[in-house]
Amino acid sequence: MTATTTRTAMGIPAPTIATAGVAWDNNAGYSESYAAQERMVIKTANMALVVEDVNSSLMQITNLAKANGGYVVGSDIQENNNRLYANVSFRVDASKFDATMQALQELAVDVKSVSTSGQDVTEEYVDLDSKLGNLEASEAQLLKLMEKAGTVEEILKVQQQLVSTRENIEVIKGRMQYLEQSSALSYIYASLEQSKLAVEFFANTTTIQEGEKAQFQPTVSGGFSPYTFTWDFGDGKTSTEQFPSHVYNKAGIYTVKLNIKDDKQGTTDATREDYITVTAGWTAGNVAQSAWHGMVGFGRFLASFFIGLGVFSPVWIAILVILYFAWWRRRKKKA
Repeated sequence: MTATTTRTAMGIPAPTIATAGVAWDNNAGYSESYAAQERMVIKTANMALVVEDVNSSLMQITNLAKANGGYVVGSDIQENNNRLYANVSFRVDASKFDATMQALQELAVDVKSVSTSGQDVTEEYVDLDSKLGNLEASEAQLLKLMEKAGTVEEILKVQQQLVSTRENIEVIKGRMQYLEQSSALSYIYASLEQSKLAVEFFANTTTIQEGEKAQFQPTVSGGFSPYTFTWDFGDGKTSTEQFPSHVYNKAGIYTVKLNIKDDKQGTTDATREDYITVTAGWTAGNVAQSAWHGMVGFGRFLASFFIGLGVFSPVWIAILVILYFAWWRRRKKKA
């Protein structure tokens, strides 16, 4: 059984490696240099990409791998500081490696890094192929010796050699299969970082008095630093600070807006409707006004009391007369 026949039985297509003027010598190796028509090269790539949307890009990469005769080996997504990151590894047909790399770069908003490598395993594969042929020939001879063995001891010795030979054959077959698959399907690893710009903000307090200040803090994810901030506090005042504080001088309810722009002119907005409530503060005018309202209210109470007393005076006189006579009679009885 030849090495090619063995590979076919394993379901692995034999690589198209041709040699010109080559003869194998068990002692000297190749007597002439071989000229390969098609080299066996294991291609790998590592990429760091910035994409607009991580989830969408992962789906596109999965479809890209399938369209180029490959498959996704593994992927994961994680979030850090409100920013999505992902890692994906996949294989594609080696003949479509360059096209796939180009498609990945076109998919990205920004390419942070790209590295590729190629390992030529042609010599190793040819060497393994020859060793496999020799081992299979040895195995065939051992099987014939097994048939001729007359004693148990002879049978055991031949069997031990058969087991060792078979193990070596399987190891070589496994290595050849790995080389064939690795050279046929190139490996690409890509790390993804989301560029989609997002922002939100909050204040240290949402209810203050006139003349007090509120401190604002944004949370930015995605995009490309540095960022430009434009705040609108709802009272006609603005700021370009990242962490501004603002004093509201008039009572009311205010809507706050934040616009952010990144280094690549990406922009987004965040708005919080009726976010800050400003109440009237304790000024001298407010105190005097409150005192005046209090005095007016007390005066109205007294006026209402005396008016009521005058209106109901006959009733009060009758009640007092009845109480007096009741007291007088009770005193007279005791006497």
